[in-house]
Amino acid sequence: MPKTGRNIYKRKDGRWEGRYIKERNGNGKIVYGSVYGKTCTEIKQKLSVFVFGKFMPSPLVAETENQNLTFADVTSKWLSAISLKVKPSTFAEYKNILNLHIIPLLGKRKMQGLSAKEIGCFSKEKLENGRTDGNGGLSAKTVSDMLSIIKAIFFFAEKEKIINGGFVITYPKNQQKSMRVLSRQEQTSLENILKDGIDIHKLGILLCLYTGIRIGELCALQWKDISSGYDVLSVRQTLQRIKNINGDGTKTKIIIDIPKSQRSTRDVPIPKFLSPYLRNFVCESNEYFLNTPKSIFTEPRTMQNHFAKNLKAANIAGANFHCLRHSFATRCIEAGVDIKSLSEMLGHANVNITLNCYVHSSFEQKREGMNKLEQYIGI
Repeated sequence: MPKTGRNIYKRKDGRWEGRYIKERNGNGKIVYGSVYGKTCTEIKQKLSVFVFGKFMPSPLVAETENQNLTFADVTSKWLSAISLKVKPSTFAEYKNILNLHIIPLLGKRKMQGLSAKEIGCFSKEKLENGRTDGNGGLSAKTVSDMLSIIKAIFFFAEKEKIINGGFVITYPKNQQKSMRVLSRQEQTSLENILKDGIDIHKLGILLCLYTGIRIGELCALQWKDISSGYDVLSVRQTLQRIKNINGDGTKTKIIIDIPKSQRSTRDVPIPKFLSPYLRNFVCESNEYFLNTPKSIFTEPRTMQNHFAKNLKAANIAGANFHCLRHSFATRCIEAGVDIKSLSEMLGHANVNITLNCYVHSSFEQKREGMNKLEQYIGI
């Protein structure tokens, strides 16, 4: 009776038998159970039900099943795997990008058959005609974000032995986008409008202009996050309206979550000139900073509308709310604030992000630099 593997035997009648521990009797003696089959592989599969509590397919069966998995199938598995590991806003963003852009083009393709050339064609199509409204292509940055999601799905597929490794994704060259920064004259004009008949929303805009906090951080700010001396602001959460993926009838929902990254949890000094304004509007510590008689908080879209209205009153064009953050960083550099301190106030992971993305040299700064050069060489 030759033996192949633990407790698996080929019987004299040609069948295979596998034994497993069924129970122990009253004397503690092991009682075995048996399963029978035509092949050793069949016995291993049957025993797996008793040993592991589930059917364990053979490598050949698993390989066959993997060959039939589509990109959409693997994406569904990947989303389930990361659902509890990423922030709800990040998960909603992933699902939105996948459903709008990636699955319609790649979803039906067999995962094992997808090639780098096809991913390259996907990238090219999105760069040229990727907008959902049909008005042209998407930016290199947006397409790169999509490719990062695809890359994560391929990495997951490799880890789960669905595909072999070695798949390379080529990212499009990201052209540096010119960021809008308020000139000193524009900033002065905006400040004059904000201080004239100031309300809580105007004060919120001023606070962003002089602390560099993000719009979601402003909307989530509570009065308890501002020190009793009105000189320190603590960023501890962020407020966003995201796409509702629960299918309960509403298209979007408000979420309040931890900040963008670990470094985004920070304390930022508040300029002294803002203290009197803050004292005039102070509320209970657990109330939101941007509370009004109509709402306990103000969401980002509403805050953007307030900002646009004040920009129009100041006769300033071509600026969005995020330009306040860029303008703050640029003014700090102009004033001689060191990069490390500025990076920490902005909540960046390292100073390179601050230098490459948020510090912009104004024409006034270039003129001052030229004047310094003239003085140095004695002209």
